[in-house]
Amino acid sequence: MNLKSKLRKKWLVFKAIGLKKTLLLPFALVFVGCLLLISKFIPVNVHRVYNSRIGHFALNTEISATRAQKNQDRIGRRVFNFYCFESLESANAFLESLWKRTITCLTGNFGWAVLDIAKRVKKQDFYTGMEAIDRFGCLDGPIQTLRFNDDEVKLGEAFLNSVGLNKNSKFVCLHVRDDSFLTKAKVSDSKTRDWSYHNFRNSDIKTYSAAAEALAEMGYTVFRMGAIVNEPLISTHPRVFDYATNGMRTEFLDIFLGAHCFFSVSTGSGWDSVVQLFRRPLILVNHLPLLNPALHTMNGLVYPKSLRVLTGINPLSLNEAVQLNVAPAYSSKQFSDAGVEIRDLSSEELVEAVSEMAQRVEGTFVETPEQKEMQAKLKHILSTHPKMQPSPNYYPIRAQFASCFLSRYPNFLDGLD
Repeated sequence: MNLKSKLRKKWLVFKAIGLKKTLLLPFALVFVGCLLLISKFIPVNVHRVYNSRIGHFALNTEISATRAQKNQDRIGRRVFNFYCFESLESANAFLESLWKRTITCLTGNFGWAVLDIAKRVKKQDFYTGMEAIDRFGCLDGPIQTLRFNDDEVKLGEAFLNSVGLNKNSKFVCLHVRDDSFLTKAKVSDSKTRDWSYHNFRNSDIKTYSAAAEALAEMGYTVFRMGAIVNEPLISTHPRVFDYATNGMRTEFLDIFLGAHCFFSVSTGSGWDSVVQLFRRPLILVNHLPLLNPALHTMNGLVYPKSLRVLTGINPLSLNEAVQLNVAPAYSSKQFSDAGVEIRDLSSEELVEAVSEMAQRVEGTFVETPEQKEMQAKLKHILSTHPKMQPSPNYYPIRAQFASCFLSRYPNFLDGLD
């Protein structure tokens, strides 16, 4: 490569990084060098914070922070932990403020520069990356890392009072995934990336009205969550609020409501992580993939969409889905290439699912002997079957399939022993 080509290559790298980030790289290099020197005497960890997407920003950061605290308690000595924000703009400004007052955050271009250098360091345990799956039970405890201060609690309670609730009122958050956020929001890679491969995870909000009103009739207030949505939730029930479209929504309330709901109903999206971060009960409906990593992280219920071969009548069993390689499928094309049709839950099924969840959270749900037997069999399969996870017993299964799902689709366990 001649000098002209080398200079051109360096110019392209400089152009891609940007002037501000390039100018900060020497300072970041000195900072990382100092951390490496300190690490000879005191353990130092640099963590990646994927702050441009709320799911990663909430839950993955919580897993990293909780595990770091557990490691420090285990070794019985101080550990310096630095959390480097990857993006200049966070998915939720209020959540960013909570993290900044709880953990040591390096933000902006300097945080990016430190992260870029730290992940190239070969010293073991110096750069820990981002915890994507809760392999070590960091979320099992009831105490979360983040806390609201007194003023924030008063602000949240003032909102609840404005809609006729108090701090002891039972409310449920409902979040239904569609394609609007990823195609319209200013996330880091939304401009150049085709998100249509995610469409198999979407749902039609119109099918959720009956479930929302069923919960309202049980005495719950329902807030339909969302920042950017395609359609409103249509309901005339006085305890059903389309928070996503009626002007109520703020970034503060996105976090406060998720942190204080009695439980949440969702379809599997980034916002669910707020609920899990604050250890609130969660049920995922219309959920795919069947073998989603969420099974290993969330303590809650799952009621998945049903899968059928295009020429078949009965839904696929879990074993058949595994054989067709669609159980872990994470793109619409994988299902279509396998000749598999995806069917969403009916309004009746959604009512069944949320009713079971409400009973479970209230402690009134009674499982039949047949359901108990199916639950035990499924948990054993998911925990030990070599095709269900990377290695048997490596990733513990925390989620549980809804009993009403197993009763409605008893063939789901066919062919698995």
